Amino acid sequence: MVMVIILTTLAIVIVMGMVMVLVARKRAKEGMAAETSYRGLYIFGIIVVPFSIVSMALMFVLQIPFYVGLPLFALGLTYLIIGLGNKDKWTK
Repeated sequence: MVMVIILTTLAIVIVMGMVMVLVARKRAKEGMAAETSYRGLYIFGIIVVPFSIVSMALMFVLQIPFYVGLPLFALGLTYLIIGLGNKDKWTK
């Protein structure tokens, strides 16, 4: 059960990374300027923070160390803060 949770979380992170690489390659191929989407960072933070809290709660109940949940929480919180800090630069 523990390995299933860890592998599922790892698979989600890998898929998200692959999507980000594909989007970056597409933008580079089209010659689009790589402008930071602060609204996208905020939305990503909103998605990752609750997921990581649920992950940490589940790991607490199953008495598993927070190897996956805590770094995801920190990442999501960082993106959330960066997105909110630059709210005036959001693109529609």
